[in-house]
This record gives sequence, C-alpha cells and structure tokens, in this order.
Amino acid sequence: MISQSISIRTERPFAPAQIGVDVSDNRSTLLSQRAAVIFLLGALTAIAAGVLTFFNGGTPASATLVGGAAFGAAVTFFHTVID
Repeated sequence: MISQSISIRTERPFAPAQIGVDVSDNRSTLLSQRAAVIFLLGALTAIAAGVLTFFNGGTPASATLVGGAAFGAAVTFFHTVID
C-alpha cells in the first residue's frame, strides 16, 4: 500500500502596502468613469447604426463607415450632454 500526502501552499504574497510601498496616491486608471460611459454609449450607437444599415441592404463596408460616423457623432453628442 502506497501512502501519498498532498500539501497545498496557503501563503499569500505580500501586498505593496505591507512591504512599505506608499499606495495612497496611486492613480493609474486608464479612463475616468465619465469617459468610459461616453465611449460605451458611442460604441453602442455605432453598433446599432451599423447593424441597421447592414440589415437594410447595405454592404459590410458601408455599414462600417456608417458605424464609424455614428460613433464620432455620438461621442461628441454625449460629451456635451453628460456633465
């Protein structure tokens, strides 16, 4: 009869604050919440415009161009509307 034992490491690495690194002023975010919402709404508008154009008989190239134009217009619009 062979006896085997399995050991699982439960140690966690130290967090930066635990080893003396100052993380109180760490602002490494890529986008603000407002910018993320504006780009999300622009992307949703672009997808909707592209899909509607394609299903209305447009080519994939024209749907892409319409979606790109809609994205630019939507981002500009939501940038002025959202405070």
